[in-house]
Amino acid sequence: MTATGDSHNRHLLQQLPEILANIEVNWPVLPSGMWNASGVRSVLRHLNEMTRKSRQAGLVNVNKTTQVIDQAINEIFQEDAQPDAEEIDRLNQHLEALKAAVSASQAPSSVETAMQSNYQVIYLNHEDSVKDQITAAIQKNGWRVLNVHSVEDLRTATADEKAKAVLVDTEHLQHMGEVNQLLDELRTQKKRRPELIFLSDRCDIEIRLEALRSGATQCFSKPINITDLMLNLKQIISPDVKPHNRVLVVEDDESQAKFATALLRKGGLETLAITDPLGVMEAVEQFQPDLILMDLYMPGANGIELTQVIRERGESLTIPIVFLSGEDVMEKKLLALHSGADDFLTKPVRPQHLLATVKTRINRAKEIFTAGKKGHIDHSTGLRNRRELLQQIDVSNQTMQKGEMAGALFSITLADREQHLSSDESEAINNLVLDVADLAGALFSKRDIIARTAGQSLGILIHRKTEAEIEAIGSALYEQLSEALADDPASGGGHLFGVGLELIDAKQLDAYLHLTRGEAASLQAYREEHDGYLRYHEQTTGEESGEQAADEFQKQQFLNALKAGLIEFHEHKFSASHDIGKEISEQIPVPAPATDIVLISDDIYLTAERHGASNLLDKYICHNALKMLGQATFHGNTNQLLIRLSAHAAGDETVLEFLKSELRNMQLTGTGLIIEFNLPSLASNLKQARHFLGEISAMGITTLLGNFACNETAYKVLAYLKADGIRPHISLMQTNHEKIHEIATQVHSLQAKIILPRVEKFGQISLHWSEAADYVQADYDD
Repeated sequence: MTATGDSHNRHLLQQLPEILANIEVNWPVLPSGMWNASGVRSVLRHLNEMTRKSRQAGLVNVNKTTQVIDQAINEIFQEDAQPDAEEIDRLNQHLEALKAAVSASQAPSSVETAMQSNYQVIYLNHEDSVKDQITAAIQKNGWRVLNVHSVEDLRTATADEKAKAVLVDTEHLQHMGEVNQLLDELRTQKKRRPELIFLSDRCDIEIRLEALRSGATQCFSKPINITDLMLNLKQIISPDVKPHNRVLVVEDDESQAKFATALLRKGGLETLAITDPLGVMEAVEQFQPDLILMDLYMPGANGIELTQVIRERGESLTIPIVFLSGEDVMEKKLLALHSGADDFLTKPVRPQHLLATVKTRINRAKEIFTAGKKGHIDHSTGLRNRRELLQQIDVSNQTMQKGEMAGALFSITLADREQHLSSDESEAINNLVLDVADLAGALFSKRDIIARTAGQSLGILIHRKTEAEIEAIGSALYEQLSEALADDPASGGGHLFGVGLELIDAKQLDAYLHLTRGEAASLQAYREEHDGYLRYHEQTTGEESGEQAADEFQKQQFLNALKAGLIEFHEHKFSASHDIGKEISEQIPVPAPATDIVLISDDIYLTAERHGASNLLDKYICHNALKMLGQATFHGNTNQLLIRLSAHAAGDETVLEFLKSELRNMQLTGTGLIIEFNLPSLASNLKQARHFLGEISAMGITTLLGNFACNETAYKVLAYLKADGIRPHISLMQTNHEKIHEIATQVHSLQAKIILPRVEKFGQISLHWSEAADYVQADYDD
């Protein structure tokens, strides 16, 4: 509908009351509690008609309400169910909202001139017919508009902070300096600055650019599309409630972490900061961030290593990762990006630049993630997942601040029953979760949200009129679960579950905090075998000390295993491609089964870093390798031995001295020993790494760069470090013949050898590598 179609617009407006009357004639069939198929279809038909005509007339409030009613009726009607009391009440509320919207559209148009009137839109214009049409459209959507004709009138109108939007005809473009100065004054006075929208009399790119450069968020060209203009105003006046985006800040410097957190929160983002980089995977799993903002150099693990670990998990592939670091060397930035990051910002960075990058990356990732609701479903059970529940809690939290209803989150923690499962464990756990979800679902309405928040945990978000109703549901939930699970033979007479309650009120807490509070309460209820549900209180959060104690115990276990020689080595063979009989024996350290050590991501090196034991593990590996090498030399075996050391070794002079001492004590030279380093982990200090590799090469030890990216930057690093060989990244094992030939040519031109990475099955490596590589795997698990 354009501004030139005023007569057609009036005709559409005249039809709306008649359509509404037809809806009301058929409406009583709905609250009666008995569905009549023909009556419901009649209501839906008239709703569709009103939806279409309200859209043509630019009545966005009427249009939105009809769509909401249509969806609500269809949800029930398609389920072939009778509406319950809550649904009847909600439908009647929607009908009243529709009546009010239609009534507003029929109100006589009158131009507001009194400065004392309440208004949401100010229109700086000239006297013409188009002005009257736009003013009428705003009023018919139920909003109040004030027409002014000079900048001085605009100054007076904005003094009371009433307007949320200012429309400006571009005839006033020459006064935009004064308008912007006026709006900037509002900001300095800590008053709300209304959104600025331009209405142009011609579609001129120069005019449009000038308008946008003057601070406008939108520019509409005449003839004005009334519907588009009204939709834009609706988003300004009464925006849809959307969940906040979440950013995980990984930064070891606490002051830097606080600065980034404060800046992001000011920009409307929910944040969680961690200063221990080794806790990143747990934080990602629990916080479910929309973006990770990470430092590059941190003790224990650098950002490149963490990015690789994060990207190993399929559910983390879509999370944008942005580095924020003082690093300014292009090669190191490229290494960081190659590890899987999406962007790299160099400190110091302007706050606006940081916010713009973060928000743009999040929005783009969400657009790319086109799976829609499939991305918010736990695929093994069909229930909603943790991310969806967090988003719904966020929306609910914002709604609760308006004081409309009482909201609550129930958390159910189920017992760890793996020791009782006799068949497939994962399937049994999934069935248990579904059974409990079905039991709980009997107490809740269709609008309540049940989600699987972890492997054996559920979260349920509900809304009720009073807290008393919520508490009654909590008691009923506990009784129903207790009765249903009491006869379970796996219980052994003990509790199988705990129920926690977290109320969502006007405290303006983050969604993540609400969820973790509910989970803390349910976990405590389970551990204490609490009868009934347990409401969250501040004193219930005692898990941190328990986790610290468990971590300290694990650390002592690991250190004791090193001291007692309980780290074993698995051997894997690699054969020379062009020299029959020559072999490399790779020694991979693993904890002995008796230690019960749980490795972080199944990585003994990462586990050692977390416990501050990298130096001990490196020396332990070196001692074992040189001992084996000595024995092999004594028996006349000239095959080579391959070990991997952590990145810490490359910066540790004590490791160099240890190697020299061990070689001297065993009366050996380093010939026959190959030491591999993970190339991305060396990126933080290539100069230091070059010194270390040079020192061990002088001892006769061969050096190898693992996870080699085989790109231009990597080849430059290989030449700089003067390493003796490389191990291509696992992702290159299935590349085409031309690429393999190119890699071999580049590496061999630098006098380096190629040793392929180990895989589980034969078919995971292209046969073309057998000719290009110098050493290929000789043993497979299958």
